[in-house]
Amino acid sequence: MGNIEIGNKIKHARILRGATLDEIAQKVGVAKSTIQRYENGKIKKIKLPVVESIAIALDINPAWLVGKSKNMERPSQATPKIMKYYALLNDVGKHEATKRVEELTNLPQYILNAAHADDYMGAPEELKKLEEDIMDDENF
Repeated sequence: MGNIEIGNKIKHARILRGATLDEIAQKVGVAKSTIQRYENGKIKKIKLPVVESIAIALDINPAWLVGKSKNMERPSQATPKIMKYYALLNDVGKHEATKRVEELTNLPQYILNAAHADDYMGAPEELKKLEEDIMDDENF
Protein backbone atom coordinates (compact mmCIF):
# COMPACT_ATOMS: atom_id res chain seq x y z
CA MET A 1 0.00 0.00 0.00
CA GLY A 2 1.33 3.43 -0.94
CA ASN A 3 1.91 6.50 1.18
CA ILE A 4 -1.10 8.33 -0.28
CA GLU A 5 -3.48 5.47 0.56
CA ILE A 6 -2.13 5.25 4.10
CA GLY A 7 -2.45 9.03 4.43
CA ASN A 8 -6.05 8.95 3.20
CA LYS A 9 -6.88 6.27 5.77
CA ILE A 10 -5.27 8.28 8.57
CA LYS A 11 -7.25 11.37 7.60
CA HIS A 12 -10.48 9.38 7.22
CA ALA A 13 -10.07 7.79 10.66
CA ARG A 14 -9.10 11.09 12.29
CA ILE A 15 -12.18 12.84 10.91
CA LEU A 16 -14.38 9.87 11.83
CA ARG A 17 -13.06 10.01 15.40
CA GLY A 18 -13.54 13.78 15.55
CA ALA A 19 -9.88 14.35 16.37
CA THR A 20 -7.73 17.30 15.36
CA LEU A 21 -4.23 17.15 13.92
CA ASP A 22 -2.98 18.71 17.17
CA GLU A 23 -4.63 16.04 19.32
CA ILE A 24 -3.19 13.16 17.33
CA ALA A 25 0.24 14.78 17.13
CA GLN A 26 0.28 15.27 20.88
CA LYS A 27 -0.74 11.65 21.55
CA VAL A 28 1.89 10.33 19.15
CA GLY A 29 4.61 12.72 20.33
CA VAL A 30 5.32 14.33 16.98
CA ALA A 31 4.70 17.74 15.43
CA LYS A 32 1.30 18.58 13.94
CA SER A 33 3.05 19.04 10.59
CA THR A 34 4.29 15.44 10.73
CA ILE A 35 0.74 14.09 11.02
CA GLN A 36 -0.30 16.44 8.23
CA ARG A 37 2.53 15.17 6.02
CA TYR A 38 1.49 11.57 6.70
CA GLU A 39 -2.10 12.43 5.78
CA ASN A 40 -1.00 14.12 2.56
CA GLY A 41 1.26 11.20 1.56
CA LYS A 42 4.35 13.40 1.71
CA ILE A 43 6.35 11.16 4.02
CA LYS A 44 8.69 9.26 1.69
CA LYS A 45 9.81 6.65 4.20
CA ILE A 46 6.84 5.56 6.27
CA LYS A 47 7.96 4.64 9.78
CA LEU A 48 5.90 1.71 11.04
CA PRO A 49 6.29 2.63 14.74
CA VAL A 50 4.86 6.09 13.95
CA VAL A 51 2.01 4.61 11.91
CA GLU A 52 1.28 2.19 14.77
CA SER A 53 1.29 5.08 17.26
CA ILE A 54 -1.10 7.00 15.01
CA ALA A 55 -3.37 3.95 14.87
CA ILE A 56 -3.31 3.64 18.66
CA ALA A 57 -4.02 7.36 19.05
CA LEU A 58 -7.01 6.98 16.69
CA ASP A 59 -8.05 3.69 18.33
CA ILE A 60 -8.00 1.86 15.00
CA ASN A 61 -6.49 -1.37 13.74
CA PRO A 62 -2.87 -0.72 12.63
CA ALA A 63 -3.16 -3.61 10.14
CA TRP A 64 -6.07 -1.80 8.43
CA LEU A 65 -4.01 1.35 8.18
CA VAL A 66 -1.29 -0.38 6.16
CA GLY A 67 -3.69 -2.47 4.05
CA LYS A 68 -3.22 -5.82 5.81
CA SER A 69 -6.79 -5.99 7.14
CA LYS A 70 -10.22 -4.96 5.94
CA ASN A 71 -11.35 -4.12 9.49
CA MET A 72 -10.71 -0.56 10.60
CA GLU A 73 -11.77 -1.24 14.17
CA ARG A 74 -9.29 -2.80 16.52
CA PRO A 75 -9.56 -6.53 17.09
CA SER A 76 -12.02 -7.52 19.78
CA GLN A 77 -9.21 -7.87 22.30
CA ALA A 78 -9.10 -4.69 24.30
CA THR A 79 -5.85 -2.75 24.21
CA PRO A 80 -4.21 -3.08 27.60
CA LYS A 81 -4.81 0.05 29.62
CA ILE A 82 -1.08 0.62 29.96
CA MET A 83 -0.74 0.92 26.17
CA LYS A 84 -3.46 3.56 26.01
CA TYR A 85 -1.61 5.61 28.61
CA TYR A 86 1.71 4.95 26.88
CA ALA A 87 0.31 6.26 23.58
CA LEU A 88 -0.45 9.58 25.28
CA LEU A 89 3.19 10.14 26.24
CA ASN A 90 5.82 12.08 24.33
CA ASP A 91 9.25 10.53 23.66
CA VAL A 92 10.65 11.53 27.06
CA GLY A 93 7.59 10.13 28.83
CA LYS A 94 7.79 6.90 26.83
CA HIS A 95 11.44 6.52 27.82
CA GLU A 96 10.60 7.05 31.50
CA ALA A 97 7.63 4.66 31.35
CA THR A 98 9.82 1.98 29.80
CA LYS A 99 12.40 2.45 32.57
CA ARG A 100 9.70 2.10 35.25
CA VAL A 101 8.30 -1.11 33.74
CA GLU A 102 11.83 -2.47 33.43
CA GLU A 103 12.38 -1.66 37.12
CA LEU A 104 9.31 -3.74 37.98
CA THR A 105 10.81 -6.71 36.15
CA ASN A 106 13.71 -6.57 38.58
CA LEU A 107 11.41 -7.31 41.52
CA PRO A 108 10.74 -11.05 41.90
CA GLN A 109 7.21 -10.54 43.24
CA TYR A 110 6.17 -9.05 39.88
CA ILE A 111 7.74 -11.67 37.59
CA LEU A 112 5.68 -14.66 36.44
CA ASN A 113 8.45 -17.14 37.18
CA ALA A 114 11.44 -15.33 38.61
CA ALA A 115 13.39 -18.56 39.13
CA HIS A 116 13.42 -19.24 35.40
CA ALA A 117 13.67 -15.78 33.89
CA ASP A 118 15.68 -16.18 30.69
CA ASP A 119 18.16 -13.46 31.43
CA TYR A 120 17.95 -13.56 35.23
CA MET A 121 16.77 -9.97 35.41
CA GLY A 122 16.87 -8.99 39.04
CA ALA A 123 17.48 -12.52 40.30
CA PRO A 124 19.79 -12.72 43.31
CA GLU A 125 23.29 -14.01 42.64
CA GLU A 126 22.59 -17.19 44.65
CA LEU A 127 19.63 -17.97 42.37
CA LYS A 128 21.74 -17.44 39.27
CA LYS A 129 24.45 -19.74 40.63
CA LEU A 130 21.92 -22.41 41.58
CA GLU A 131 20.31 -22.31 38.13
CA GLU A 132 23.73 -22.58 36.45
CA ASP A 133 24.68 -25.52 38.69
CA ILE A 134 21.45 -27.32 37.78
CA MET A 135 22.00 -26.73 34.08
CA ASP A 136 25.60 -28.03 34.33
CA ASP A 137 24.51 -31.20 36.19
CA GLU A 138 24.75 -34.19 33.84
CA ASN A 139 22.06 -36.04 35.83
CA PHE A 140 19.49 -33.25 35.42
